Amino acid sequence: MIQKQHTALGLDPKFTKRVKIAIVRPTYHGPLNDNLEKYCIATLLENGVKDSNIQTFLVPGSWELPLMVQTVAESKKFDAIVVFGIIVKGETYHFDMIAREVGTALMQLGLDHSIPVVMEVLAVYDIKDAQVRAGNDEFNKGIEGAGAALKMLEALQ
Repeated sequence: MIQKQHTALGLDPKFTKRVKIAIVRPTYHGPLNDNLEKYCIATLLENGVKDSNIQTFLVPGSWELPLMVQTVAESKKFDAIVVFGIIVKGETYHFDMIAREVGTALMQLGLDHSIPVVMEVLAVYDIKDAQVRAGNDEFNKGIEGAGAALKMLEALQ
């Protein structure tokens, strides 16, 4: 059970109860992405989003995130998309390529489809950095992702 992390954003419950949120995340680095998703969902629920209005889409890794986000955006079933992933720097250029291309693609998809695409893809130098950002506390980036999605939707009203 997640303790409330003081994530109430003061949004109108009439607004949040009708919001539909997609979460797109990889199965790679499963436990960390699971925790990001868990805290995101808890924050959405705490702010009045109905459980039935939250849906998660899984992909193998971070490279596959943009294609799934595109598919979700094209469905026009969701008001915002929150994207999680973990990209850990290794000894090759691979980290830089993946992080840059995924970030660029996600930004472009949000613009192309006029939908908030909240990127909480953690590009970190060490797995310990990801563990801190996906931990069981108020610093979990799932909280931030949920809040950013809801605040963007409110701003775009």
